[in-house]
Order: sequence, then C-alpha cells, then structure tokens
Amino acid sequence: MVEITSYILIGITCFCFGLIVSIQIAHINYCRKLVQLVRRSVSTKTIAPVLAEYEAMKAKK
Repeated sequence: MVEITSYILIGITCFCFGLIVSIQIAHINYCRKLVQLVRRSVSTKTIAPVLAEYEAMKAKK
C-alpha cells in the first residue's frame, strides 16, 4: 500500500514539474518574439511590424 501511495505522489510531482517547465518554455518563446518585434519597431521607428504580426496572427485563426 505504501508503494502505491509513493508512486502516486511521484506521478503528481512529475506532472507538476512538467507543467511548470512547459509554462516557462512558452513564456521564454513569447518574450523572445516580443523582443524581436520591439527591436524591429525601434529600428524602423514605427509600429508597423507589430501591426503586421497582429494581422498575421489574426489570419492564422
């Protein structure tokens, strides 16, 4: 009985760890994309890259 409880706790811990890691990876990817958009916007001195990306995301949905 103790083994089943231990396995369940290990499974829950692994699930939570995986969830946290996946959220962090998604956050890093979105931050990188945002930084690229900001750099392009600063270099062109317009918000056109942001608007173009917004339209591209809108078209995908």
